[in-house]
Amino acid sequence: MIRFKETLIRQTSDVIRWLDGTGRDGQQSPVLSALQIELDDNLAVKGLSLLHKPGVSIIWRSQLPDAEQLQRTTEPGRATEIQKSRPIETPYQLKGTVRDPSGIFNPRAFIKNCGNNSYPQIALYRSVVGTRFSQNKSLQGMLQYQKQPGESVAMPASWALVTLLVNLSSTGDRFTFNAQADIEGYFQIPVTRLSIAMLSAGFSAELSVKADKAQTGGRFPDPDQMTAMQIALADNGVFTDTQSVLAEDKNHRLKLGFVADETRVSTLELKSP
Repeated sequence: MIRFKETLIRQTSDVIRWLDGTGRDGQQSPVLSALQIELDDNLAVKGLSLLHKPGVSIIWRSQLPDAEQLQRTTEPGRATEIQKSRPIETPYQLKGTVRDPSGIFNPRAFIKNCGNNSYPQIALYRSVVGTRFSQNKSLQGMLQYQKQPGESVAMPASWALVTLLVNLSSTGDRFTFNAQADIEGYFQIPVTRLSIAMLSAGFSAELSVKADKAQTGGRFPDPDQMTAMQIALADNGVFTDTQSVLAEDKNHRLKLGFVADETRVSTLELKSP
C-alpha cells in the first residue's frame, strides 16, 4: 500500500499564446522562435515567473492570498478532488516587451489582462527579412506621415500595421492579408492563394493602415495601441480610409501595386481621420 504523506499542488495562472500575425487572416500559426520576454519592473502583482515553450509562455504565481494560492501542499495523505480544485484568482495586468533574437519577428510591447487561465493571445509580425512569400507575390510600399509645419522631412510610419482586403466578384470570396512595416515604414504583404486567373472575373482590393505617430522610431511598438489612418498617394493629397490596389499580369505572374505599370515602390502618406 502506498501512503501519501502530503500532496504538492501546482497550478498555472495563465498561458500566453504567441501567434504569427503575418499573411492570410485565419491561418495564424504558433511562433516557434526562442523569444526573449521582459516584464515591466513596476507590475502591480509580484511573484510572477514565466516558463517558455515553443509558441507559449506559462505564467506561474507564488505570492497570492491563501484563498487564491495556486502552489500549495495538502496533508496528510492524497489530495481530494475538492482540494485539487483550482481557486479563482484576482485578474491582473501583464505588461512587458518581447523580441526575437533571430530577427524573424519584429519586437513589440504588450499589455494583457491575465489570470484564471484565460489564454491571452499576442500576435507577432514578421520582419521584412523574415517574411515568407509564395512565388514572390506581395504588395509593397513605403509609409510616411503627412509632413507637418516645423518638420524638415516627413516622418516614417514606423511599425504601422497594413491590411489588404480582396473581394472576388465571381465567387464572393474574401481574402484578408496582414503585415507590419519596419522602422523605416517599408512593408511587404505576402499574398497567397491569389492568381491572375482568380482575379480575371472581377475583383476589388483595398489597403487599410493602422499606425501611431508617437511610436515612430521606438524600439518596442505596441500594435494594439495603433488606430486607423487615412491614406493618400504621396503628392496626391486626396486622403481616404482605404487605398485601391491594382493587379497586373507580368510575365504570367500576379503583380500588385498602387499605380498602373508601377516601376518603383510607391510612397503612401498617412494622417489621422
